[in-house]
Amino acid sequence: MSPEALRQAAITLFGERGWMSRLSECLGVDRSSVSRWFAGLPPPGPVVAAVEAWLIIHHLTGVSPHEFDKLDISNKPAGVGESPAAQAEIRSTESD
Repeated sequence: MSPEALRQAAITLFGERGWMSRLSECLGVDRSSVSRWFAGLPPPGPVVAAVEAWLIIHHLTGVSPHEFDKLDISNKPAGVGESPAAQAEIRSTESD
């Protein structure tokens, strides 16, 4: 992800003002690390993956990363977030 693509993504996710601080906070890194990515040091792969995932979630829900705790995920499909053993149990009871 280029510095400009990262900047545009951060502005989309966090708004025009304060986006660099919010980005660093949501990523759990120092603001100086974020600044270095705009000075030419490429962001690490996990950062790129997180920002790309956040953009998808934002596009689908309109919610920004610092607001994810407000999402209602109580209607998730059975088994999502469950251990493999619990998923197998759910599948066996559904087939009865």
